[in-house]
Amino acid sequence: MRRIVLLGLAAAILAGLGGVVGWRLHKPGADSRAYATMRLIAVQVALDEAPAGYVFLAGDSQSELQPADQRPCGLPLVNGGVSGATTSAYADDLARLTFATRPQAASLTIGTNDLLLKNRPRGEDAAIRFEAAAERIVRRLQAVTDRVVVTALPPVGRGIASLVDAGAVADYSARLKALCGRLGCTFADPYADLRDGDTGFAEPGALRDGLHLARFRAALAKLSPALCGG
Repeated sequence: MRRIVLLGLAAAILAGLGGVVGWRLHKPGADSRAYATMRLIAVQVALDEAPAGYVFLAGDSQSELQPADQRPCGLPLVNGGVSGATTSAYADDLARLTFATRPQAASLTIGTNDLLLKNRPRGEDAAIRFEAAAERIVRRLQAVTDRVVVTALPPVGRGIASLVDAGAVADYSARLKALCGRLGCTFADPYADLRDGDTGFAEPGALRDGLHLARFRAALAKLSPALCGG
């Protein structure tokens, strides 16, 4: 147990430093799953004690790093993000959670950890796996709330261009938009003004570390109209 706790703490520190891509390169497998295991305990506690009517944030570190004191739509926030999660891993994570009370709305931001160049994210097999996992997540969220909002992928920094396929940002975002068109979820892009055209890269100053947003609250504020039904 002590080993698992230490691994979880190490993962939390790495995620806090913005090293999710580095995490995937240097700490695969057991360490990332150990962090997810510890993180899901905290998420489940929050869900068990959630009031009637709240907003659930699903996804990877782009969700987990959202400050918890925000109240989109005037509702409490339950943060279900898991740093370092690929779309497939998060589909498994979400399936392990139970919802004692239904959220008023749920958002999903996922896909950044699927962009590693070495995995050929725009190859047919990878894209099919991404879409299938994203569908699992959306259907699970639709089972617990009537309003599901899926976001585009955030842009990435040019400093990590040798590690990630920036072109897949637009490709995977388009796939998520099409998925929502088919399943009936709402698609939104709260990161539109952070993008450097259609390159997949971010405007200077938009990110704090090449991967994570410089201003998380601003992104949630832009997402709120879709969450609130406005």
